[in-house]
Amino acid sequence: MLLGDDIGARTEGTKVEFTLGDIDLDQPTAVLSQLNVWLNNEGKAVEQGVQLRKRKRIIHMWKIIKASELVQKNLPETTRLRMLDPMKAIPHDDMVKLLKLCWELRHNPNLVMQFGNVETEIEFFASLVKADGWLKGNHIDLGLYLIRKRQHELEEVEISDWTTTNKQFMNVVNGKVPACGMDWQNAYKVYARCMLTKYKHWVAVMIDMVNCEIKVYDSMVSLIPDEILKEELAPLSITIPNLLNTIDFYEEGVYESDCSRDWWCPWPIECVDVPQQSNQGDCGMFVLKYIELLSAEIPLATCTSQNMPFFRLKLAAEILWGDAYMA
Repeated sequence: MLLGDDIGARTEGTKVEFTLGDIDLDQPTAVLSQLNVWLNNEGKAVEQGVQLRKRKRIIHMWKIIKASELVQKNLPETTRLRMLDPMKAIPHDDMVKLLKLCWELRHNPNLVMQFGNVETEIEFFASLVKADGWLKGNHIDLGLYLIRKRQHELEEVEISDWTTTNKQFMNVVNGKVPACGMDWQNAYKVYARCMLTKYKHWVAVMIDMVNCEIKVYDSMVSLIPDEILKEELAPLSITIPNLLNTIDFYEEGVYESDCSRDWWCPWPIECVDVPQQSNQGDCGMFVLKYIELLSAEIPLATCTSQNMPFFRLKLAAEILWGDAYMA
């Protein structure tokens, strides 16, 4: 028998019985199924009648770490970024911790977990582990932070010419945020998550600052015709080069001498052919996986709807752990 407070001292005082029962940790779909029962069914927080709304109890899980504070890891050649295995199994211990956390969230609806600067309630994990569940910006931004953090932790980074944005786009240009980000002066490519609000749809965008072009990775091309998608993103083709000019990228940037065209002309937008989703809610997970794999120069073959349940479970475990898996 396990207790809810086995998650760690951070949950001290909570005594909720927890048992793995018949959950097969080698079957991600079985784990997700159990998590959905706990987090998404109608009685998730009312096991002993309707609970009175109490003052929320915030538990700090981990802090955002700056790149300068990270301890670099010397890994075997076979586990470096270029050799990442997107489908490598999630460690059993991490899945057990995730199960414990979600069990505790079910029984303590006033519990709030803080990951970095993001406060999460039961709905955060409920939508993350639910098949076809909608990912919000906080889900994606936490995932992108963990990807950037992993990149900085590698002692000899093979692919270090990229960074990502988050919701604070203007600050990102100057390298101020997000944590473990890179000043655009030193970057070749920038990956961004872009919400098409009218369609409630996420797409991934790659800003190539050397070739002066923008590439779009859309997991549901049937939703928005290419012409309309390009119209929606057209402001970027003018705004981005002007922003780069403002920070003197084309005079002082690391790659300024490599620029292949006149930066001041509106940049072309190309819609890239990528694996497609087969449901309505996986676009956020596809965006995360596109960026993770493209930045590591790994083929997108594993980006399939069939694999998204596993990737959802993996992201939930990584957020709880505070690190993206190294292999």
